Amino acid sequence: MKRIKRNELPLELNAETIEILVKMALESPKATFDWSEVSDLLEERNQLAFILNKVEERKKITEQIKENAKSEEQKQKEKEDWQRFLDKANPNSFYGNMGEPMTLEDYKLRYGRYPAGYDEKGNTINK
Repeated sequence: MKRIKRNELPLELNAETIEILVKMALESPKATFDWSEVSDLLEERNQLAFILNKVEERKKITEQIKENAKSEEQKQKEKEDWQRFLDKANPNSFYGNMGEPMTLEDYKLRYGRYPAGYDEKGNTINK
């Protein structure tokens, strides 16, 4: 894949340069630090938002292509799986967030206190 280094970035972005920058931004994991350096310069020039918007457009197109490629059976199965989850979901249960504490004790260790709705000993406050 072609890359652009910070010192090679032109002031005016043409279609080819934009395409290379979008590919660099989408690359995961990043193979080099080129994107980091280039993105800093793009931000200084107020061009980074434009490139990131192009990245989002590309992601949406890719997701739409994946969705369109699914068979009707796959779509129906996903819909049924989602509906089954929603039917069984308990609105009072916490299903967790990535990177967030999974238990009360984890929450206390991370934030130094219990979450809202619990006293200082971790007991549920009844209202």
